[in-house]
Amino acid sequence: MEYFNLMELVVRDTVDEILGRDESLKSIKFQRNDIIAYVLNRIAPRYVTSERGIIHTRIESRFKFQEHSDILFLAYEAIDLFLKRRGSETGTAHPADTRTNLLPYLIGEVLEESTLSIIPGLKVTLMYGDSPARLMEEGWKNPYEITKATRGYYHFWPEFDGSVMSGRDMVEFRIVFLHEKFQERTISVSVKPATSSESGKAVSVPLVLLKLKEGIDADFLCS
Repeated sequence: MEYFNLMELVVRDTVDEILGRDESLKSIKFQRNDIIAYVLNRIAPRYVTSERGIIHTRIESRFKFQEHSDILFLAYEAIDLFLKRRGSETGTAHPADTRTNLLPYLIGEVLEESTLSIIPGLKVTLMYGDSPARLMEEGWKNPYEITKATRGYYHFWPEFDGSVMSGRDMVEFRIVFLHEKFQERTISVSVKPATSSESGKAVSVPLVLLKLKEGIDADFLCS
């Protein structure tokens, strides 16, 4: 029976996506397979035995935040490594060599306080200063919308902006929770920048419980 390591497909797609959209990475595209191997050697394989299983599990895998984030961290780590190695061989520096800091990704949970119900339609926004924070991946949303499928969880991977964050031991963010039937809530989160060798860490945001506005019944959450 034929079997496949699903993660080879997921990692290949992720690396191709990164290299394909960044013109500054043209110089290492010939090392694509080395980057893929670097990532695969640092994650657990996942084997499937049918084409149907590949399709289903591949889709599921792409939406598992922590797994996808780990792959992204490792891919960027490998790219930095090969860029630095190439720069030392040619005696030239690459702009990416200066990107020595990454921020951890944030994972949190938010529920209604009395019933501990999921709040569909709740907008969760990661703020840096007065604006929504920029995220590492263009496909990730900020604000993030809670649905029943997300089971009350939200996640962000903020981008490190060296022009305003360099030299800081901690970077301050705010998370804003907005829903027309709930009282607005804002919490503060501080994260420590990490070097690329320390990447892959997550910060767990404490559970947030939201209060309904006066006169609003919680029954709609059970429908």
